[in-house]
Amino acid sequence: MARPHFIQTKRRFLPYLAVTLVVLTGIPITEYFHRLVVERAAQVQRVEALGVLAQLRAQIESEVNSVLFLTSGLISYVTVEPNSSPEQWRALAAEIVRSSRHVRNIGLAPGNVIRFVYPLHGNENAIGLDYAKNEQQWPAVERAITLGGTVLAGPLQLVQGGLGLIARTPIYARPDPAETARYWGLASVVIDADSLFADAGIRPDVSGYEIAIIGRDGLGLKGEMVFGSPDVFDDSIARLNVVFPNGHWVLAARAVETVGSYWAGGQVVRLVGYGFLTVLTILLVILVRLYHGSRGEAMHDPLTGLPNRRLLMERLIQLAVLHQRTGVGFALYFIDLNRFKPINDHYGHAAGDAVLKEVGRRLGAHVRSTDTVARTGGDEFMVLQPAMGSAAAAQIVADKLEQALAAPFIYHAQELNLSAAVGCSVYPDDADSVDKLIMLADDRMYERKAKSRAEQ
Repeated sequence: MARPHFIQTKRRFLPYLAVTLVVLTGIPITEYFHRLVVERAAQVQRVEALGVLAQLRAQIESEVNSVLFLTSGLISYVTVEPNSSPEQWRALAAEIVRSSRHVRNIGLAPGNVIRFVYPLHGNENAIGLDYAKNEQQWPAVERAITLGGTVLAGPLQLVQGGLGLIARTPIYARPDPAETARYWGLASVVIDADSLFADAGIRPDVSGYEIAIIGRDGLGLKGEMVFGSPDVFDDSIARLNVVFPNGHWVLAARAVETVGSYWAGGQVVRLVGYGFLTVLTILLVILVRLYHGSRGEAMHDPLTGLPNRRLLMERLIQLAVLHQRTGVGFALYFIDLNRFKPINDHYGHAAGDAVLKEVGRRLGAHVRSTDTVARTGGDEFMVLQPAMGSAAAAQIVADKLEQALAAPFIYHAQELNLSAAVGCSVYPDDADSVDKLIMLADDRMYERKAKSRAEQ
């Protein structure tokens, strides 16, 4: 009689054992998919944060460069007419202040002594200031003279109120092209940092990310805070350099704690997984659907029809994983358009959209069908080339893409001139991670852009 009792007891506990096995199997499966969703969410968020920073960087550089461009006329005039008078400088200075609401005042200091300020009202005490005898301002002036070019100092608290950036440019007089240039003095432009940041879209919270800038006086990470909280740099998920003459700032982004859309997917996986462990098949279907749902539906740019940053990032990760099994490398190209903003300003956004579509078409026509051409920002594109293991071969492709985008664009019978800077990096020779690969390609693109400007 013992055996039937044993069989009966066994049959009674078998279902409980099966449930236990389902639970024990479901727990690691649920945790595994939870980790995948969280890791994917973190990767997507980093890429999106880089996109936000890239747009802010472009806007800051555009605002700063527009001010420096306006003041270059006055500096050029003094260069060829070093004996001109303050009365002659005043008309140019007035036009500069009128043309840019960011310029608070302009000063000229022949022999490093301020002899001219516009507007004079409220700045009378600056006349006669000897930079060489001013301990606070002389280091920045000396740095500009040593570098022989513009130095952007600040931001600092202005006596008149508000924050100001001071662009100081040494002037080397050359009244006769045959003569050797000699140091004449200094031009300084005080820029309203508050209005510049406002026009560039710099706010404490941008698209769900807390923004901070470091690098006062153009010293990058070695400088003091420019904007926001230093805590952002302690756990930032993305950083980009903001480059201007003879210096740079560093932009950083940190996810706002109240923004949980990226992390909610992982919690839902746990909730659904642990709620449906008794039915493994249904659980797996739900987990797969949640996993795919976490990737997002929008994978293409609506304007050009090209893959967007999210899809490009997915393919980058896939190629990095594939390299571990096959050893086949790949190349990444970061493409930034030059002189695109003036096209939008002069011909309208319709012209700008047409140019962006043509850029995408030209890039696609000059790479292989297996390559990925993606639009990743306003006027930024990226190209991903599998099986490209040679840095020299990648550079040839980069040069070819620059040449393709240098050809004129025709819009309504109007010839539009554009160019591009292309930076490339090769995995794994140049970088052993996807994030480093992107940052290196971005840095090399800026080096190409700076070299192109220097040659113009």
